[in-house]
Amino acid sequence: MADRRTSRIKEDEELHERLRVAILGRRIEVYTDQRMLDFQGSPIHNGWDHLLPLLVMMLLALAILLAAGVAVGIVAMTFGALGHLVGIKHFLAWRIRLRAKAYAMQGAAHLDQLWHLGGVALVVMNSSEPPCVAPRGDWRRFVRRNLQAEGFGTAATAKAPVDVPAAAQEIIEP
Repeated sequence: MADRRTSRIKEDEELHERLRVAILGRRIEVYTDQRMLDFQGSPIHNGWDHLLPLLVMMLLALAILLAAGVAVGIVAMTFGALGHLVGIKHFLAWRIRLRAKAYAMQGAAHLDQLWHLGGVALVVMNSSEPPCVAPRGDWRRFVRRNLQAEGFGTAATAKAPVDVPAAAQEIIEP
């Protein structure tokens, strides 16, 4: 029983290493859905991502108010609030994607933990291979099918290329 568990862990680490090399080589892309990954208790959540941009905009608007006067300060605060309302969603999605990618590349156990939360998709770049979406998909099977041990690519990746970001965006927002 212990030998079986050890061999499974060893195989997971080998598959994870193949995936990590493919991600670093930009052959596989990781897409995330911030709504499923950004909550307290998530291994990639950071509360400062929500607070710091607003704090910076408020302090900048306050400095403009003190330096240029009340009218200019109110305009600066208005633009800061609108900028925050429009841009925070994109900023958070970008930060979650960076942290999720870094966290998933640490090891197979980290990838499994993130995979069970959902909100992650693995996409083979320039291929018609469908994305592997967490938690329904099996990242191990995806790696075995698309990343051979000696190199990258199988018959599945030799199909005609498609617009991968658009295909992935239908499933999970980047």
